[in-house]
This record gives sequence, structure tokens and C-alpha cells, in this order.
Amino acid sequence: MKAESKAVALKNTTYDIVNPNQMSAMADVLKGHIVKHRLYTSIVGKNYAHVEGWQFAGGLMGLFPIVSEVTDLSKAEEIKWMAKVEIQNIKDGKVVGRGFAVCSNKENKKKSFDEYAILSMAQTRAIGKAYRNLIGWVMKLAGYEGTPGEEMVKAGETMPAAAPVPATAAEKDAFKQKNAVKPSPAPEASCHGCGNEMTKAEAQFSARVFKKPLCRDCQGEAKRTK
Repeated sequence: MKAESKAVALKNTTYDIVNPNQMSAMADVLKGHIVKHRLYTSIVGKNYAHVEGWQFAGGLMGLFPIVSEVTDLSKAEEIKWMAKVEIQNIKDGKVVGRGFAVCSNKENKKKSFDEYAILSMAQTRAIGKAYRNLIGWVMKLAGYEGTPGEEMVKAGETMPAAAPVPATAAEKDAFKQKNAVKPSPAPEASCHGCGNEMTKAEAQFSARVFKKPLCRDCQGEAKRTK
């Protein structure tokens, strides 16, 4: 019975950020979890943990993120959101850290994102920023860079996977073909609002939603003027 009680007590123990010995022990647990679940990306020979890894680290210390505020910074030609996240200590409810981040459809590869996805990414980035400001040194202790992986990727791009270096001429040709930039779809319609060219898929989508073909910029304007 005593052994069982002790096991339960250990499971409920959180690591204390002001205790160096506990942080060292936690770093081993953190590294094992991130490696096991592949919650990191290698960029130029350095490993960057994903936001999920930072959340796990915070959870081990009883520190949890709360999205306290979101602000619509959108303009007529841009969808843009800012998020504010607070890190709260579950033991006493005190706020011990904060982070701010923005996301815009003007970013590379985010032009086709819906507004909810822009808002979601702003919150994800803010969570990573809030944890980084508070426990960046703990992540370094675990063997990872003190910056969330999402901050190291070009704006709007997905987390890259390490690509093998081609050795032979045949492999180089195959590598080039696989990673060649695909041409954008040819324009097949015109926007009813501004006259810009657009694809058939865009025209069909906007016709269903707005009852007329509209480009993405004009769709955003139509949403705001409803």
C-alpha cells in the first residue's frame, strides 16, 4: 500500500523551475518525449522543438498556456490577427509569463488560408513565444535550441523535413524533379469586383458563397462589409 501511494505521489509531482537538480532531471524526461514523438525539426544542423514539445515541458512544471486576447488587425487587402498568450501556474493561478505573435495571409504560402487558419496560427505562435520567454533555457538544457521550431520556418511555410543529399547523377535528377516548383494554375475567370484573373476553382467557390466570382482580396472585403 505504501509503495502504491508513493508511486501515485511521484506521478503528481511537478518540477520546480527554481530547483536546478529537478530541472536537470526534467530535461532528460523532456528530451525522451520529444525524440519518441518526433516533436522537433533539424534546421542547418540544429534541433528545434515544436510547440507541442514546449507545451509538454510547461506541463511538467504545472505551467499552462491561456489565450487571453486576440486582435483583428485586418485591412481591406489583408487578413491579419494578433494573439496574446499568458502562462499560468496551475498551483496558484498566477500568470508567470506572456507572449505575443501575429499571422497574416500576406505571408509566403498563406495567401490561400482561410481566416480561421490565420487566427489559429497566431495563437500557436504566441504559445511558443510565451514559453520561450519563460523556459527557453530549460529547452537548451534538454539539448534543443531555445527557439520554437515554428519561429525558424519562413513565414507561412510548413516545418521542413531533412532531405537526403543526392549522391549520383541519377539521384540528383530525381531530386530536382521531385523538388521542382510547380507552376500556378492558369487563370480561367475574372473577379467581378476588381477584374483580376482567378482560377476556375476560386470562381466556383466564391460564386457559391458570395453569389458572384470574387478573388480572395475581394472576398475578404465582402466579409467585412456584410
